Amino acid sequence: MMNVYETSKPDKSGDRIPVRRTWTSDPDSPLGSGTSGPSLPKGERPKTVFDFGATYPLGEIRVNGISLIAAEYSLNARDWFPLKGIAGGGSAVLEGGGSPARYVCVITDEEVPSGDGAKAGIKFYAGRGLAAEQDEAWTRLFHRQEIWSGADGIYSIPFNGVETHGRAGGTKTLFLFGDTFVGGVDKTTDERLSPVMLNNTMAVLEGDKPDPDAITFLWNSGGDSPASAIAPTTPKALSEADTYYWLQDGAAIGGAFYCFPLIIGPDPDGPEGFQFAVHGVTMVSAPMGERGPELDKQVQVDTPLSFVSSGGHSTYFGAAVMPNTAEAGVPNPDGYVYVYGIQNDKAAKLVAARAPAGDFVNFDSWTYWNGGEWTARKEDCVPIVEETSCEVSVSPMVGGFLDGQYVIAFQQGGTTGNHVAVYCGDSPVGPFGSAIPLHYCAEPEEGKGIYAYNAKGHPHLSPGGELLISYNINTTSMDMHMAHAGIYRPRFIRLRQIP
Repeated sequence: MMNVYETSKPDKSGDRIPVRRTWTSDPDSPLGSGTSGPSLPKGERPKTVFDFGATYPLGEIRVNGISLIAAEYSLNARDWFPLKGIAGGGSAVLEGGGSPARYVCVITDEEVPSGDGAKAGIKFYAGRGLAAEQDEAWTRLFHRQEIWSGADGIYSIPFNGVETHGRAGGTKTLFLFGDTFVGGVDKTTDERLSPVMLNNTMAVLEGDKPDPDAITFLWNSGGDSPASAIAPTTPKALSEADTYYWLQDGAAIGGAFYCFPLIIGPDPDGPEGFQFAVHGVTMVSAPMGERGPELDKQVQVDTPLSFVSSGGHSTYFGAAVMPNTAEAGVPNPDGYVYVYGIQNDKAAKLVAARAPAGDFVNFDSWTYWNGGEWTARKEDCVPIVEETSCEVSVSPMVGGFLDGQYVIAFQQGGTTGNHVAVYCGDSPVGPFGSAIPLHYCAEPEEGKGIYAYNAKGHPHLSPGGELLISYNINTTSMDMHMAHAGIYRPRFIRLRQIP
């Protein structure tokens, strides 16, 4: 039996955590929709599961009037961790220690009365830590059934170059997308209608609200049929057959747009949905006009940003760009633009480079983090964190207990990982603490070849103390793409600090 409730959200440590729904499951059966239930003792009484509907840092759990045998918490109702502090005699105080949790499961000597927990004598309180709540308004903005009808990627760039929190209202935002479906969708069946696949597109949003009337989607519409916004023209890109660009991250610096597209070519030996190879990194620049980059004036150059490291690992840059400058409005500017890359060593690992903002296009001015200092030898770069996703973000935080720190938002577990996670550190290259998983991406549980990947933050679209984070949902099956247009689009969550 399942019961659904609605209550307010916690803002500080000690506030009540709302229970969105509860349900019970037989002690001998899997919990909910998961493949395995919590590792709690089996008995005659059913387990009671409390779902908060979002992730909150778990503080105290106070139990009165019932005899509690055991309790555990989880982000996904699959992987469970014990709560400590259980006492007998009909009352108990359990301590979550600020651990991020969406679910709590309890087993008692007697059946727990239906209700949001309070009626049953169980109350949940927030601890100090990070919350993650779904942002339905931003998710709906990119669920479209006309013309532009789905994409991945979704990096965001403020036109005016001001990257700091809460400043998007005074400018426009450029979004960069990867592979994009252009074409209609049947509003009844959700089937795609004669779509065209473009390798990259853009969008321009006016203001800081997810208003569908304030966004315009862009691609090359100058020919007989739609084409990608940016097409390869460099010698390196044209030396390979059938290449195209995936745009990666970018920035607006000194009134100009910059991004670092990956040169992508076909690889028919790859598995379905992954039949591509990376051949290099380009730098694209263009004046930033009133309607977006003036791509008729773009300049494309091959870069030295794709190479094999001294340790023998393939490495490329452009996965994240962080201007740490006065122009960007960040808390502690040092005049450099930081460009982060991926080093493939079994897992994707994050490496860092930087260049003076005034000499950004001169690759001789770039230096690379070798673990102890900045060096001109790019091959000596080493990871600043040991796990990341192929697209990622690094954001200086403003407000809350993370004020002045740097947050890496990424997809934990790579292209097969279902958790959005963050690292927090003291500088653009750390040191960073352990990864904090914040949100379980449940979409792959639908089947249909669905997977989640490439989470990243959007600081200028976020109020102070928060971070709007997107992640991509895709499917490996083209048949599923055609039959279910709503699969392929970004989803959004909002990181909040609970002091």
